[in-house]
Amino acid sequence: MEPVYDVMTRLLTEHFGVPKDQIRPDATLEALEFDSLARLELGMLLTDTLGVSLPEDRADITLAEAAEHLTAAVAAAGAAPLPHKAVR
Repeated sequence: MEPVYDVMTRLLTEHFGVPKDQIRPDATLEALEFDSLARLELGMLLTDTLGVSLPEDRADITLAEAAEHLTAAVAAAGAAPLPHKAVR
């Protein structure tokens, strides 16, 4: 099972082209210059991959906070992260 933070890192780099050196636990989506459309798209990708999504009202959420939220949501849903899916 791939840790949630690793899933997020993979999606950010592979799908959105965020350089790995910008991805840190204290980085926010706002600091990574994600607008509302990019946040929505990331949310949909996370839903497809994990079965849960980010809170939509938190542009200032850090990647660490997002990973905690998603991990708790996955556990609460009784779902396990799905195997690695190809990201286009």
